[in-house]
Amino acid sequence: MNELGHSLERMSFVQLLLLFGFVTTYMVALGGLFGSWVRLRAAAAALAQALAFVALTDPWVHGALLVAFVLGALGVFVMLSWLLARVFGPRAMPLPPVDSALADAPPAASQPMPLRGAPELARRRARATR
Repeated sequence: MNELGHSLERMSFVQLLLLFGFVTTYMVALGGLFGSWVRLRAAAAALAQALAFVALTDPWVHGALLVAFVLGALGVFVMLSWLLARVFGPRAMPLPPVDSALADAPPAASQPMPLRGAPELARRRARATR
């Protein structure tokens, strides 16, 4: 473990930049913020940056160990976040009961769904047309 500490001390700016880019693109690839195409590209970029980081680390085994430790730490972080959200997060509200007569009826096509803030929007339009 002492040798791994010495490898960490000898890291260059490029290696740190590659490691930061790997962590960032790995989290983008795992997250659901973007579409599948962006996530696939982020996964490819994360893999390329991890391989470049391992190749630049002397000896390369220390770089591979560091990448494995980062993946494990991110997994533990996600697991703990999920666990805390399940324990302390808001409870799911039960759905109101559905009236069977209303559920079978087709929706009224002539009446649009009321919009939030519709009365205020109507007042603004009335003022604008005067």
